[in-house]
Amino acid sequence: MPVGLLEVEGTIEVKQFWPEGRSDADTTKVVVTIAPDAIRFRKNDASPFQPTHVFEGAKVKGRTATAPIKNGKLTVRLQGIDAPELHYQPSPLSTAEKKGLSDAKRQAYHEVTHSYRQFLGATASKALHDFLGNSGKPAIACRVFTHVNAPNEVFDTYGRLVGDIEVTVGGHTVDINHWLVVQGFAYPTFYSSMNEDEIRAFLALAKTARSKKLPVWKHLARTIGAFDFDLREPRTNETGVLATDKGPVIPPKLYRRYTNWSARKKAKVTSQNFQKFLSEGSGGKPDTCYVIDDFLANGVHSATPRNFAEFVEGGKKIKFQPQGLVFGEAPSTLVGADRKAIKEF
Repeated sequence: MPVGLLEVEGTIEVKQFWPEGRSDADTTKVVVTIAPDAIRFRKNDASPFQPTHVFEGAKVKGRTATAPIKNGKLTVRLQGIDAPELHYQPSPLSTAEKKGLSDAKRQAYHEVTHSYRQFLGATASKALHDFLGNSGKPAIACRVFTHVNAPNEVFDTYGRLVGDIEVTVGGHTVDINHWLVVQGFAYPTFYSSMNEDEIRAFLALAKTARSKKLPVWKHLARTIGAFDFDLREPRTNETGVLATDKGPVIPPKLYRRYTNWSARKKAKVTSQNFQKFLSEGSGGKPDTCYVIDDFLANGVHSATPRNFAEFVEGGKKIKFQPQGLVFGEAPSTLVGADRKAIKEF
């Protein structure tokens, strides 16, 4: 498991979060401070930090090919958590799905492709916005950090840095990832790129939040209900939705898969039931996951890979807890201007 540490010094603009902006609770844009050592890495606890410039002119190749830093901004996926969705749009149809599809069905799919939300998605985003706003500043200093050994481990398949963000609010240093779980605005959600200490820290925080029946735990659903096509992303400053932003919440990763299927089913792009759709996965690639006890005991290379669909029964019954699975991290490669993989900091 990773023993190296990458740090990025930057600032976060509070207004990017809903209701002022569109950012939700678990993805943010960080303005990277322009300084010689704004991005630094150390190989282990005994080694000193060294500035690194490997991300300059580089691209992350995964499901997209994108520069990790655009216009001085770095997109961060908050590691170890998943907040209820504020604006999830059904995934584009694959080449295989489009093959032989009538224009009428393509149009039907286009007509159901909106940004949908879960209950508590707006509430969680507003809570984070207001918490950061307590600083009284439009932008606050932050430290982004992630435990990695190599540049290839830093970004997810969409080019987002996967890590924690630390800020100081009211004289207290706070890890935003942890804060969202402590407050009950996000579920712990684990990926195979995380180390044991990181996972166990979230497990402890979530146990307390659950015992207090805080928002996401109070509304955690055990079954998948009918998809609500009317529950959509709120407009900027449309805070009136908060009064009714309560109801059953399924784990956000499952919600994203269910949204993809529901839109396809309504547009008659697929005849599959949800269980079959989940089992086959996107583009024939099912979601791989591990039972958490197996993962912690045996590690990613020895734990038994499972199909996410094994933990849903009949497309309805949810047989897992949000913190009970560790998902496989989709691959990405960091390449330099010469298109060769960057292997060292």
